Amino acid sequence: MDYLGIIKRAYEIVLRRKYLWIFGILAGGAIGGSWNFSAPSTSETFSQNKIENFFNNIKFENFLTHYWGIIFAIIGIILLVGLLWFIFSIISQGALLGSVAAISHNEENNFKTGFAFGWHKFWKVLAVGLLIGLIVLVSLAILALPVILLVLAKIYVLAIIYGVLIFLANLTLWIYLGFVQPYILRLAVLGQRGAGQAIKESWSFSKKNWKEMVVMYLLVLAIGIGVAIGLLLAVFLVGGLLFAIGLAIYLASPWVCWIYAALAGLALVLFFLILNGIINSFYSSVFTLTYLELDKRA
Repeated sequence: MDYLGIIKRAYEIVLRRKYLWIFGILAGGAIGGSWNFSAPSTSETFSQNKIENFFNNIKFENFLTHYWGIIFAIIGIILLVGLLWFIFSIISQGALLGSVAAISHNEENNFKTGFAFGWHKFWKVLAVGLLIGLIVLVSLAILALPVILLVLAKIYVLAIIYGVLIFLANLTLWIYLGFVQPYILRLAVLGQRGAGQAIKESWSFSKKNWKEMVVMYLLVLAIGIGVAIGLLLAVFLVGGLLFAIGLAIYLASPWVCWIYAALAGLALVLFFLILNGIINSFYSSVFTLTYLELDKRA
């Protein structure tokens, strides 16, 4: 298998089809960061005692009574945003798979067709995730429940032996699931299998192609390490430059520095969002192209 050719093809697809970045952001979540900037010290700044007195004087019962509607509205909005993010994450996972598969077959593809494919495969992607999650939960129950019962019965030696053996078995299972999960998803979505059938067939698929899968994982890992090192160096260089500029602005005008800090923080958040989308879409493209190549040889 042409490993470097697959990586190069994935890079070209992600570079040319920038709408995949959006799917990458939604499918993999966002890389978040926090930036804390200290306010300039003035005579109006709350001391620790004043802050403590402020909170001690708040009557939370009255606050809840008067503002319960606002509180529930905020909670409802947060839950709604979380639900929408989850739905679009599932759709985007399918959209990435369908888009890259279509592009590799020289079929017309754009954001609309990719989103439509992801929408159509929503329940299948969700089913794969739920079944894998259920397997993990069952394995945890098999590990935890007997150990708890043995400990309650004060049979400590047997609890330790059982716990160690089952933990090692579970660890093997979890590593295996993590290893084949990208291919399980592609067997289900692109191979037109049911979620359960895809999990079953993943064993024969991985047994037949484990060498190619391991080599590709190692290449992806090496790329990830290289990107992380490059990003770390860039963060130090750019961060140092931004800090120096911020310090100069602070010396000139502390309050203008707050505006600069907010803009710089927003720019960094957007940068990491886009970078996260590019990385996720690239990794997804690599695994999709690898699956298509292995499936073609079957």
